[in-house]
Amino acid sequence: MMKITSLLFLIPALSFGQLSPEINKLYNKLSKSKRVESAAIGYGGSASKVYKLFEKIDKKASDQEVEYIAFNGNSVAKAYGSYAVFNRKLKILNKLFDSYLKNNDPVNIIQGCVGSDSYVANELYKMVFWEKDNIKEKEGYKKYSDSIKNLKNSEQDLSNLIDLSGNPESKWTVQEIDSVLIKFDQMILNNPSSPQRLVELMTGCYYHIEKKHPEYHDKLAYFEKKYNSEEIKKYLKFSGK
Repeated sequence: MMKITSLLFLIPALSFGQLSPEINKLYNKLSKSKRVESAAIGYGGSASKVYKLFEKIDKKASDQEVEYIAFNGNSVAKAYGSYAVFNRKLKILNKLFDSYLKNNDPVNIIQGCVGSDSYVANELYKMVFWEKDNIKEKEGYKKYSDSIKNLKNSEQDLSNLIDLSGNPESKWTVQEIDSVLIKFDQMILNNPSSPQRLVELMTGCYYHIEKKHPEYHDKLAYFEKKYNSEEIKKYLKFSGK
C-alpha cells in the first residue's frame, strides 16, 4: 500500500516537471483565461493581454513544453498550444488533432470584436485549412517585391510597407497543407462519432472554395443522415460522386 500511495503522490509532481518554472508560471496565468483572444480585440483594437501571455510562452517554451501544453492544458491553453505546434511545424500535429477530435473540448473565441463558441478541434482545422491563403498571399508579396527591387528607393519602401502588412511567413507549403488536410479529413470521416459542427465545418470550407471530394460521398452521406444536416446535404449535392 505504501508503494502505491507513493506512486500516486508523484503523479502531480511529474506533470509539473514537464514545464520549467518560468513557463509553468506563464501557463498557469494563461489557463485562468476563459476565452481565446486574437492579438487585438474590441472595436478599438486593444492589445489582448491573453494573447501577449501566449506570445511569451511561444517565444520561451521548448518544443516539448509546447507539446505538453497542447495536449494537457484546459481548452484555452490547448488552443494556443496548437497554434504554436502548427506554426513550429511539429510532428505531433496529426496526433494532436486526433486527440481533440475524440475529446471535443468546447472553447470560447474572440477574434477582433466578434465572439463565438467553438471547439478546439474546429479551431485547429480552420487554422490549417486557411493557411493556404496565407501562403499564397506571402508568395504574392514576394513576387511583387522581387519585381521592383531595381526601382527608386521610395517605391522600394512602399514594397516593404506592403509586405509588412501581411501575415507572418509560413513554414508550410501548399502541398504539405493539403497532405495534412487529407489526414484530418480521414480522421473525421472514419470516426462515426465525429461531431456535427466539425463535419459541417469541413464540408463548409470545401464548399466555400468550390473543391469537390466525390470520394467522401458515402461517409458524408452517413453523417448527413445521422445529423439530418442541410449543410452536409448541400455539399453532397455540389460534390456529386
